[in-house]
Amino acid sequence: MENKPPGRMACQTFSKALFVRFGKMPEFQGRSGTLPGEKMSKYRNIAWLLAIGATLTCAATPVATPAIATSAVTDDPAGAMRTYLRDLAATGRFTGAALVVRRGEVLVRTAAGAADEERGIPNRPDTVFRIASVTKQFTSMVVLKLRDQGLLGLDDPVCPYLVPAYLKRCPTAWRTITIRETLTHTSGIPDIQGLPDFYRELSQPTTTRALIQRFVHEPLDFKPGTSWKYSNSGYILAGAVIQAVTRQPYGTVLHNEITGPLNLRHTGYSRGNPPAGYAKGYLTLGSPAEPINGSQAFSATGIYSTVDDIARWDRAFGAAEVAPAATVEQAFTPQAPCPAAGCLNLPSSAYAFGWLVDRLHGHRLRYHPGLLEGYAASNMYLPDDDIVVVVLSNVQDTDTNQIARNLATMALTPSWWPRQMS
Repeated sequence: MENKPPGRMACQTFSKALFVRFGKMPEFQGRSGTLPGEKMSKYRNIAWLLAIGATLTCAATPVATPAIATSAVTDDPAGAMRTYLRDLAATGRFTGAALVVRRGEVLVRTAAGAADEERGIPNRPDTVFRIASVTKQFTSMVVLKLRDQGLLGLDDPVCPYLVPAYLKRCPTAWRTITIRETLTHTSGIPDIQGLPDFYRELSQPTTTRALIQRFVHEPLDFKPGTSWKYSNSGYILAGAVIQAVTRQPYGTVLHNEITGPLNLRHTGYSRGNPPAGYAKGYLTLGSPAEPINGSQAFSATGIYSTVDDIARWDRAFGAAEVAPAATVEQAFTPQAPCPAAGCLNLPSSAYAFGWLVDRLHGHRLRYHPGLLEGYAASNMYLPDDDIVVVVLSNVQDTDTNQIARNLATMALTPSWWPRQMS
């Protein structure tokens, strides 16, 4: 769910990063961190020169994080990334965790700031965060996998899956809306976030049926399938469909279909709070956000995770471990063109199944932002280059999208690649 974050951030320090290896998935190699003196993997005979343009516009504009505007020379791109993130933290523009993985090698794995200011608990690279709308790519993949199992069709009308468990009867305006349209923001159903009581109710427990009742009588924004407009409501309906066809709670299906098979041990959905120790949300540093009840966020924005698990998730697409190759390809395939300014006013040409479609310096890019009361997130994956960039923050006005884009650009810069392998 996307909303405008106020305020600005203050200076924070980095925590020491840890070496990480992955199990079944292709291993991440190398180490990264935040503090002086930590050894980093070295490349020989590498020079780089980088200048990135002005900060890109976002749908909900966080405190501006400038694009990289200086040039430098280094033999270590990971070190350059650490310097960039350290400078952001020192000027109050990065609190959270970040991970960059290129072809299985960890370039940066680091954290900054407080997970809980009141208790003095720092963020760590393995801290659990709410990932907000990055949830949508998980919900979409669950639906695609259930389609593969013959439990639903993407172009089935959504209403028969909702009546009578979630609706007494299908609204006339909804009768042609398909499951595909709920996942691609082309249903025309207004976004629940735009309702007057949305934020007032966000901390209160609810049910899936009660969530749907809040927007079922709202007039459509457009005829289904004729336009694109971001709608968390559609993803709430998708979650209801998942529960209807499996006869299991959303969180259980998420575990059975994705987090369990991929060994994403710190990723899940809770109808209340994430596990103990998760990062508490802040609107700005020192300004705690109102708590979020997971049942309100549900299948649109309710998942929690770590940067490590999100990277495993991304690379599972590249390895066709999350689903058969054809299903993975479909998940990345454009389903609806973006408005002229881009989907969510971010650089993008189309929306796929929970992924924005873009190119970064000519390279195929799939990504999704997340913004929810107290949290900001960005998950970027360049499938042809096997590059993953994950930035998760528990300070809402952190410009995670621009930070991730800058890190991805650094990871792509050809002059950083070894000219000679020794």
